[in-house]
Amino acid sequence: MEGLRIGAPIMQVYHEKSFILPDVSRVLACLYEKDVKFETHTASYRSLLGLQASSHAPVPFYEGPTFLEESREICRYIAEKYENQGYPFLLGKDALERASIEQWLHNEEHAFNPPSRALFFHLAFPLGEGEDDDIDVHTRKLEEVLEVYEQRLSDSEFLVGNKKNVRRWWDAISDRSSWKKVLRYMKSVEEKNKQEELKKQQQQQEEAPRTSTDPTRVDSRKQSRTEPRTILVPPADNESSASIVPRTKKPLPGDHLVSTQQIDGVGMPATN
Repeated sequence: MEGLRIGAPIMQVYHEKSFILPDVSRVLACLYEKDVKFETHTASYRSLLGLQASSHAPVPFYEGPTFLEESREICRYIAEKYENQGYPFLLGKDALERASIEQWLHNEEHAFNPPSRALFFHLAFPLGEGEDDDIDVHTRKLEEVLEVYEQRLSDSEFLVGNKKNVRRWWDAISDRSSWKKVLRYMKSVEEKNKQEELKKQQQQQEEAPRTSTDPTRVDSRKQSRTEPRTILVPPADNESSASIVPRTKKPLPGDHLVSTQQIDGVGMPATN
């Protein structure tokens, strides 16, 4: 997911706490290509936007009071606003090349993206048995699209351009500085989430009740009946997870916002 606000001192991009979806990585790569400073926020999209989860989730992107959510439109906006900053030809060098780029963007969105997204989610979140037929269908569709790409890239350096196949093209894209920054940021998000999960597990183990094998004996008659009690309270976004909070404490507005990082488009994302 990705999204955008217009008019603030710095652009803001939102993504899930534990991972980066392809739509978000598309926006991050564009920001890095144009050397634009921005902030990233980790939050629950459903609590942030009140949206239902879908395979075409938006990317919350803010610049001041204006909000954008479609990753390709966000990239177009960034490329136009910062036309003379960073890499200058993201949208093409002239009207003809720009029209050709738009044509391939349309092809990517409607032909390449659906099967590749389905396969991505299958690998990331396998659903178990009964999905093989769907996976085979999406695999065949993706192979057909890549065959078109292969033919185009046999005599062109890029889908739009004028020099010399999918593997070489992918390697060239992956070697760009902007994409390497995206990958490093994705890794930092995953590592931070792993550390937080480990810390949470350790805390749960430490707070687990003692078993009967524990040598420490407690006289129940001496236990206070005024001990503070805890209850499970669903988070503000009504997601399935729950957090333990004191009965007398109410969740504060904005508790769903996990962290904020300011990023220099030239440098690396800061990690907490």
